[in-house]
Amino acid sequence: MKIKIFRNAKISVKLTLIYALMFSLILLILNAAILYGVKYYVYNQGNKEVEDVKTIVLNKVSDQNQAVDLSDKDILSDVPSKQDIHIRIIQENGTIINSTDKFKFRIRDKERAMNDKIMKVEEGDRRLLYENVKLDNKTYGVVYVQIVKDMDNEYDFLKILFIFMAVADFIGMIASIILGYVLSKRMLKPIDDITKAADNISINNLKERIDVKGPEDELKRLGDTFNNMIDRLQESFNKQTQFVSDASHELRTPIAVIQGYANLLHRWGKDDREALEKSIYAIRFETDNMVALVEKLLFLARGDSGNQKIEKKEFPLNELINEVVEESKLIAEDNIIESKSNDEVKILADYKMIKQMLRIFIDNSIKFTPKQGKIDISSKLEEGTVKITVSDSGIGIPKEEFENIFNRFYTVDKSRSKDKGGTGLGLSIAKWIVEMHKGDIEVESEDGKGTSISVRFKV
Repeated sequence: MKIKIFRNAKISVKLTLIYALMFSLILLILNAAILYGVKYYVYNQGNKEVEDVKTIVLNKVSDQNQAVDLSDKDILSDVPSKQDIHIRIIQENGTIINSTDKFKFRIRDKERAMNDKIMKVEEGDRRLLYENVKLDNKTYGVVYVQIVKDMDNEYDFLKILFIFMAVADFIGMIASIILGYVLSKRMLKPIDDITKAADNISINNLKERIDVKGPEDELKRLGDTFNNMIDRLQESFNKQTQFVSDASHELRTPIAVIQGYANLLHRWGKDDREALEKSIYAIRFETDNMVALVEKLLFLARGDSGNQKIEKKEFPLNELINEVVEESKLIAEDNIIESKSNDEVKILADYKMIKQMLRIFIDNSIKFTPKQGKIDISSKLEEGTVKITVSDSGIGIPKEEFENIFNRFYTVDKSRSKDKGGTGLGLSIAKWIVEMHKGDIEVESEDGKGTSISVRFKV
């Protein structure tokens, strides 16, 4: 249940909890290390104090001084009183020979058995450092010098230090939660802005953008990416709107013509042979235009959706160009159509699409090239690529129009193209075919002097 609540929590809450948990864990590890270090230092100092006292006492009761009376209080007079160190001298049977005034410790037999080794005793309320030194004495025989360091004061200090660190940990945990939440909210503010902007975006409102400020971090890049995405959506939506408007306009004209001739047939066609033939011809002509327009629209729609099939295979490009040249001569008998240069080369591409692309370029040249004008379709190998060029001596294209000629339904001059039957979709299809074959396309033209369109493919 708790895991489910955590999963469903806000990102800011998750970040805060994770940050607080990691911060608290680090605090605990650091404080434990500090506490252990202090404890080690305190006990190490206690061990040194016991060793120092041991040296002082043994200097007085060593072998060369065995005649010394062990019950004499002066033997223990040099023991520092402020170090909580206590000494007593006892026989093997437990009889106390000498001791300091405040020796109140009960040393067990097991503990007394240890010799020349400092013992640490931590049981109940006892915190001791203890060393038992065995000596031979002429008067008392085998005796034990017991040196005890009372560690209560040091232990109290460690307890206070532990409490202080625990309080510091608690305060640090609370502070990490508060600061973590504030910082995470501030850091995630761009995400909130993105959410609000996304909520405000609709088909009728694509102008909403995120005000991206601050350093170049991941969130700023996310905001920039979102803004760029909305820019692309707006551009696509504007193009779609324009596309629908242009398509409706292009279809409206033939439909209106068909409707007009249908009405003419309804009124006069039954009795007027000339009106009947004229109406049938016009209806068939406009129907063919509509079929061609719809086919082009379907081609572009399949291309946009990724459903347009591309069947690539290797074929001789020069043979395809020769084929297109011969077909074009039959279609445009009033123009001079030729191929001045046609290098032998094979390319891996969709044969039908490449032919369709060439037909589009040539149809445009035929439409806008006067009678006896020249149209040339050439190919040339250049450093691992083949360059296909369709050039004509037609009316040309103004330079300011170069960027727009591949837009859908765009025609350079409505007055120049309205009698040519163009829809402005051909070059859009040709450009799509070039892009799908990873080629490059470029236009060179001069108004009134002709146009040259070049396409480059890798071989």
